[in-house]
Amino acid sequence: MSHAEAIEHLSEQIRRNQAVGERLARAEPELEASLIRLQDWQRRRLDATYADLRRSERHRPACEFFLDELYGGRDFRERDRQLARVVPVMRRFLPDHLLMAVGDAMRLQAVSLEFDLDLAEVLVAVEAMDQPAYAAAYRSLGTWQGRREQIELIEALGRVLDETVHRPMVHRLVRMMQGPAVLAGFGALQGFLRRGLDAFAKMQGADHFLHTIISREMQALEAMEAGDEWPFATWIGRGPAD
Repeated sequence: MSHAEAIEHLSEQIRRNQAVGERLARAEPELEASLIRLQDWQRRRLDATYADLRRSERHRPACEFFLDELYGGRDFRERDRQLARVVPVMRRFLPDHLLMAVGDAMRLQAVSLEFDLDLAEVLVAVEAMDQPAYAAAYRSLGTWQGRREQIELIEALGRVLDETVHRPMVHRLVRMMQGPAVLAGFGALQGFLRRGLDAFAKMQGADHFLHTIISREMQALEAMEAGDEWPFATWIGRGPAD
């Protein structure tokens, strides 16, 4: 991986997120309402599926970083606008592997939002979200391989962050950037990087965290692909509030 490749990867993922942002901006009111319903349900589903990790002081920050900021499909357009402005600064101060990691984080965010928008289009007429509706929408899309790649990206990104926190100089550099970043207008981006690295540093090893997420999401994916209407029942039950 060369420096030029790391920069191009990051720039490409910024453009991808900008395209998703434009798609969100063009969304009709019905689609926007469907997306809100879906993402609200998705956040509650993630909270319930990983309630055990969230109860752990060791794993809670990583849950908030991965499940809330990247995988849960939330919209962080302000941070992305900052990112587009400061690539020239980042290319001078961040090591190549961390530039790649930021690119992968942006890729995961874009993929998650793209999936949510596609699902929301299928679910426009569904007023009450539940597991059967979610599973049926996924089967309608049939994007199984793309979903597997999304889950694999979580693991790859997690491994890079875990490796980075074992490079104290890099972690300290990101933390020291806080004041200058705020003054330069990219405090949201610096905070994003710092939260990710701090979360993984607190875990002191990401194996259990990543294995838990990958195994549960893959299990649910395989259940949906096999026709199961309740793919998350093992963790969140089948009640009306699912």
